[in-house]
Parts: sequence; C-alpha cells; structure tokens
Amino acid sequence: MKKLNYIDLFAGAGGLSEGFVRSGFAPIAHVEMNKDACDTLKTRATYY
Repeated sequence: MKKLNYIDLFAGAGGLSEGFVRSGFAPIAHVEMNKDACDTLKTRATYY
C-alpha cells in the first residue's frame, strides 16, 4: 500500500505529525517559526 504524504503547517512541537505518522502517512515538511519548537521537531524527526 502506498503511503500518503502530508505537510504540517504551524507544526508546533509535532503532536499532530505524530498522529499522522502512526496512521501511516509520510511527512514531506514541517513549517514552524518558533526556535524551540523547531528544535523539538528536529529531534522527533530522527525517530520517524
């Protein structure tokens, strides 16, 4: 089965993305301007 892709706008710390990944979706990009949230997203992305 082919995975569907998504882009997370205003991603925050990535909670919504966590749900998408667990449901079988593949992230293309996360968009966030807060530095602390970006650091968290980078950390989370290493575990996808």
